[in-house]
Amino acid sequence: MAGGSLALVLALLGGWALRRRGARAGDDAPPRHSGNSQFDPALLPQYSPLNVGNDASARPWERLSGTEPLPLSTVTGSPSGHLSAVPEGFDAEGFLRDSKANFVGLQAAWDRADVAALRAMMTENMLAEIQAQLAERERTGGRNGSVSEVVMIEAQLLDIEELPDRYMASVEFSGLMREGVGAGPNPFRELWNITRAKAGEGRWLVAGVQAMQ
Repeated sequence: MAGGSLALVLALLGGWALRRRGARAGDDAPPRHSGNSQFDPALLPQYSPLNVGNDASARPWERLSGTEPLPLSTVTGSPSGHLSAVPEGFDAEGFLRDSKANFVGLQAAWDRADVAALRAMMTENMLAEIQAQLAERERTGGRNGSVSEVVMIEAQLLDIEELPDRYMASVEFSGLMREGVGAGPNPFRELWNITRAKAGEGRWLVAGVQAMQ
């Protein structure tokens, strides 16, 4: 299995079914999101999770089948591009700055197979799936020293939902990523769930990812 983008590994392992609040009542409509991001993927080659950058071999996990969606909290993105709720005193600018750094850090940790770094940035359920993928990558020799580069990244906070024991933020990431030395950059666009426990001084952890077409 090739190295490839960690974000897209996360997006397709088990489906990572991100849904809006209505999903609690059985509504499986796709997540709502804003079209007001400064970065416009429509101006770049068309994104397709089945054949990113016309090189599906870079992400063979895109074609995984037979997996069941893992349970996730619902996601809520405002279609108007305005946040529906933000906790009082929440530093949205700092949160997005850190989220972009974590996006880049997660990709680098995936390339290095650095489980300790991955554990510090994602939930245990996601880590278990990623460890299985790393084991498969090692078994098949798919990494081959491949290193990905996040060429450009934008982040937009769509919503923060307050749950009984934690907060769940919905963030849209978009930008350009290069898969390997000499490769041209390709566009990506994903919707991420990032969660943090209310109690204590815990970190924000990635809880789910969905590729956006």
